[in-house]
Amino acid sequence: MKEHPIFKTLSEEEYKKAIEFFEEKDYKKGEIILKEGEFSSKAFILLEGEVEIYKTSIYKEDYVVTCVKGGGEEFFGEINLIDRGLVTSTIKALSNIKTLEIEHNSFITLIDTYPQIAVKMLWMISFNLSKHLRKADKEILTLFNALVEVVEND
Repeated sequence: MKEHPIFKTLSEEEYKKAIEFFEEKDYKKGEIILKEGEFSSKAFILLEGEVEIYKTSIYKEDYVVTCVKGGGEEFFGEINLIDRGLVTSTIKALSNIKTLEIEHNSFITLIDTYPQIAVKMLWMISFNLSKHLRKADKEILTLFNALVEVVEND
């Protein structure tokens, strides 16, 4: 797990301290881990299994955004770890899964207890959020251009 991006800038000693603030949890196939529109204060690392990330349209139809397999570099719920706000997508277990989770209050305790470790972790969380923001910007531009094309061709 030390190889996961959120930990990769930490020394072995720092990693051992940080990992104590995380909790390992199992979910069964079909279980909803996060639900779009609900409040959450947790972030998750998918250790094993596969999850489906989907959104609900204005017509109340679900559409799959992506599927993620455990053991990769994904870290989801990081926005909620920071702001304890509304979940932006539903995460559903496609198989039995194992996660490593950290709750907002535990992360604040980590920040207070080990600020140097927390800064390194926050840097990696920020990097991940930046990556997602750039992708969203490209998707918005694509949608805007498609809308302009439709309007101009009518």
